[in-house]
Amino acid sequence: MIILSILHSPNVGRSLLWSKRRYYERANKADTPLARMLRPAESLLAAIVFLPKPGKDPENIDSYRPISLLNTDIKLLAKILALRLDPVLPLLVSPDQVGFIPGRQAYDNTRRAADLIWFAETYQKPSLFLSLDAEKAFDRAGWPFLFTLLKQLGFPPTFLRMISALYASPGDQILIPGADRIPFVIRNGTRQGCPLSPALFALFLEPLLLAIKSDAGISGLTVGDLEFKLSACADDVLLSLTDPSTSLPRVLDLLSDFSALSGYKMNVTKSEALSVALTAEAITTLSSSCPIRFTHSELVYLGVRLTSCSADLYSANYPRLFATLKAELECWNKYAISWLGRLNCIKMNLLPRLLYMFQALPVPLVASEVIALQRSIDYFLWAGKRCRVARHTLYRPRSLGGLGLPSLLTYYYATQLAQVVAWHAPAGSRRWVDLEASLMRPNKIQYWIWLAREHRPLITTTCPAILNSLRLWHRLAVKCELTSIPTPMTPILGNRDFRPGLRMRPWRSLLDSGVCRIHNLYHNGTLIPLRDISGLSFLHIFQLTSYATQAHIKQAALAPLTRFERLCLAGTYPRGLISSLYRDLTSLLDWKDLSYVHAWERDIGETLDSEDWLDIWEMSRSVSVCASLQEQSIKMIMRWYVTPSQLAHMNRNLPDVCWRLCTSKGSFFHMWWTCPRIVPLWKEVQDLLILVLSKPIPLDPWAFLLSRPLPELTFHENKLLAKITLATRRAMVEVWRQPLPPCMAKVYAKIRDTQVMDELTAIVRFTLPSYSKTWGPWLDAGL
Repeated sequence: MIILSILHSPNVGRSLLWSKRRYYERANKADTPLARMLRPAESLLAAIVFLPKPGKDPENIDSYRPISLLNTDIKLLAKILALRLDPVLPLLVSPDQVGFIPGRQAYDNTRRAADLIWFAETYQKPSLFLSLDAEKAFDRAGWPFLFTLLKQLGFPPTFLRMISALYASPGDQILIPGADRIPFVIRNGTRQGCPLSPALFALFLEPLLLAIKSDAGISGLTVGDLEFKLSACADDVLLSLTDPSTSLPRVLDLLSDFSALSGYKMNVTKSEALSVALTAEAITTLSSSCPIRFTHSELVYLGVRLTSCSADLYSANYPRLFATLKAELECWNKYAISWLGRLNCIKMNLLPRLLYMFQALPVPLVASEVIALQRSIDYFLWAGKRCRVARHTLYRPRSLGGLGLPSLLTYYYATQLAQVVAWHAPAGSRRWVDLEASLMRPNKIQYWIWLAREHRPLITTTCPAILNSLRLWHRLAVKCELTSIPTPMTPILGNRDFRPGLRMRPWRSLLDSGVCRIHNLYHNGTLIPLRDISGLSFLHIFQLTSYATQAHIKQAALAPLTRFERLCLAGTYPRGLISSLYRDLTSLLDWKDLSYVHAWERDIGETLDSEDWLDIWEMSRSVSVCASLQEQSIKMIMRWYVTPSQLAHMNRNLPDVCWRLCTSKGSFFHMWWTCPRIVPLWKEVQDLLILVLSKPIPLDPWAFLLSRPLPELTFHENKLLAKITLATRRAMVEVWRQPLPPCMAKVYAKIRDTQVMDELTAIVRFTLPSYSKTWGPWLDAGL
């Protein structure tokens, strides 16, 4: 947390570098080597522990995976350098590399590879897709080559000295129980666990990729006027070659030359090649001259099975993934995991793997299989028992009073819409976008999708990825209020509603001036002066004015842009885009009324407005960082706990009277609030709150049972009230079916437990001031 706090300070890197520079000056005056003065030798020493690989022979040294543990100070300095490098890294590394480059994602390469395989298959382009496996890629990076490269790239001397100091005399020591630690010196490779290593390796690999792309003897797949030879994500390199009899030997020669210079070495036996539209004779000839393994069915790249037949992409990937996830759910179901813990397992383990596949594979899903997996998730959530919360409440967003259980189909829609946003990226920034733009010619997909259907020209491509995204766009665009018809995003040119604009060449100056869509024609509700656009003739101005002043065009142009339209116009892929699109999609659904809301309002005899319920839901999430305490708050809001009246309703042989022997009907509200045996407990808690807060506290069921904030209390006082009443409810739950309510000693113990946990959390998170404001009155009372 110290590292995070320092790194999030905007000026920390500059301050640290400045202080280091002063330090260097003093060190140089003392005639002391910079590397020695920068860090003690011991700080560059890493510890290596070995983790056994599952299913491997423990007696074999190759059956263990080494994990390197670096000094925290070194990682801090390396992280600062990495943050300084991040803004310029996309300028130094071509868009063909996506691994650990800010703004780029692994699915950029998998979608591009799937598109290229479809193109080669459809147009019968004899091609070879070669997946290169590097032998210990990060460990073999040669330092002389790396530092010479960094110098050639123009990095400042101070920056280079800082990096050189990190690699001046690093060492490792192996930790084996019962054995002495024997340090040894490292002489090559980027360090495992170092925040700077991924960026350094990306720069290290770039010369090889540039050499392959610039070599005329290596032919890639050409789509339109673009050539696609390779893609890389860290050390996973995929080459898309045509004329493999000539291109493959040339690639191997370049790899050999690069290996001699840099230390990079290709593992020929583990590299694999997928042939598309190649004859058996050609494959036989290639395999006889190259030890690479050839396949004509599928190739694994970045966790995705790329098939030579595009129609097999779904069957090669999703059934296996779904089967694996179901098996894991069945395995986890055996363990004692809390209800909220199970929900978090789904969000943090299953969902990320599904989201990666949704993005990486641009294919339609089989709805029945997704629904079957969703049912398995529901079964795991309830541990095979009866559902205690309505399904529509489970999937409802937490901000709207639900639990936010992921809806897989909705997340799939969000990932596909995110790729529609990516279609609007500037040319050259995402290679798969450039590829699909070439496949869509003469139409421009970033304009075509915003045309009304009757004004769209026919598309000539049958690329499955494009058609799948368009199909979902047509289904969701208006239904989910992503846009309107007509939309202010409507393009001016290539639009059948504006016939003069079907011929693009005379209107080139309009595009150059940035007036591409009808909303660009108006500024502050007034038509822009078209005569100021150079290159437009009087006829062009007259035609454009006539078009722009039509009632329906003007109305559409002046309509406010939707959030999705603004995202597309920005031309970027912001962080958290899929999550925000998912929230947008779920917030627009016609959710049913929450039954527990009506039940609470009926019992208490008061109707709350939506703002009060928002406060209650927010307090249930923020009352504690502990999942079990949050779970109790949620269970209370959703009326989870079984009461005598519920049991009697399910089994007529059971009485519906209160378990505390008060002879009244044991309804939910009675058991928690109105039972004569429980009222004294709540009055004691009220007296305790009055003593602690030194303010009159009304005995309000909304505040005591659901933690609704009281207007007469401050924010921190309301938080303390919520924590104390939560501790009381926890004490009640422990004796839920017993005749006597909990004693105040039990309540005090629960409060102290909560206070100690909050204090420890504040120490770890550096939030002691906030903790003191909340718990100060309790501590001052000396209870």
